Amino acid sequence: MIFIFLRTVKNNEGKQYLRIVESYRENGKTKQKIIANLGRVDLISVKEAENIIKKLEEIFGIKEGLKIEEIEEEPEKKNYGIKVIVDRLFKKYDMDEFFKNIDEKTRFDVQELLKIMVMNRILEPKSKLGIFNNLEYYGFKKSEECEDGIALHWFYRTLDVLCEKKKEIEKHMYRQRISLFNSKVDLVFYDVTTLSFETQQTNEIMQMGYSKDKKFNESQVVLGMSIDQDKMPVSFDIYPGNTFEGHTFKDTVETMKKRYNIGKVIVVSDRGMMSRKNIEIVENSDYEFIVGKSIKQIKKLNVFEGEFIELSEGIKYKEMQYEGKRLLIIYSQER
Repeated sequence: MIFIFLRTVKNNEGKQYLRIVESYRENGKTKQKIIANLGRVDLISVKEAENIIKKLEEIFGIKEGLKIEEIEEEPEKKNYGIKVIVDRLFKKYDMDEFFKNIDEKTRFDVQELLKIMVMNRILEPKSKLGIFNNLEYYGFKKSEECEDGIALHWFYRTLDVLCEKKKEIEKHMYRQRISLFNSKVDLVFYDVTTLSFETQQTNEIMQMGYSKDKKFNESQVVLGMSIDQDKMPVSFDIYPGNTFEGHTFKDTVETMKKRYNIGKVIVVSDRGMMSRKNIEIVENSDYEFIVGKSIKQIKKLNVFEGEFIELSEGIKYKEMQYEGKRLLIIYSQER
């Protein structure tokens, strides 16, 4: 059986495109094939829409189809529910108290603008200009004159304020979460990724470097982030795009030691991050660590000597001592 339907897809800029798609089954599997690309939804004129309808009627043998003038215009939509959710989250983390002193020093409500950006990030991420143009959807009014409503440049100023208060925000969020959920952080995962920009222009922070997304012709920044055992962020930092990922590790360890009252910590990281120097940094901080290591890096030791313990089907392990450290040898049939 074959089904033909209309589908809208979005590109990286959020533009919607209309397609005619055919869905069919082949060898017991559902497959889809694009029959025609009809172009950007917002650029399709009434005349073009009428021609599309006419052609579809001819293809499917429809004699009296729906006239375009009979189609009722969709009423304007507003989303008030997301504001209730975000307000509740901010209240739960006592953000009113945190932003109280900040808002007194600015002509705009930093917390309210941050809430709008959070709403946007949850529902449909857009640029700051995209958020500004979509303010009425969230029940807010936009204003070019800043007199009655929200101005575009306020979003950029809010980002400046957040950047200035980054350390205080991280510390506040950390303390609130520990208090709310009566939890403690004793396991920290750290990793680094790269964020690229569609340009080759560089500055103090945007630099050409090794791209984990293989976008070597674009400038980038390096993002280092640590999360706890509940997958909640502890801290993050941005580095110039040409920074070697292993060099970011020291800052994170020092941040955890100075800024947070963390007791026993086990740092988990991949082998590219944990150089011998970084391992020394962790040990000098009285933290424990778990790090991956290639078999080829383990010298003067027969890792296949002795019996393995079966953990699950196709996966076995055994424990050994190596250079005064506990070494777990993992064997995976798939890998």
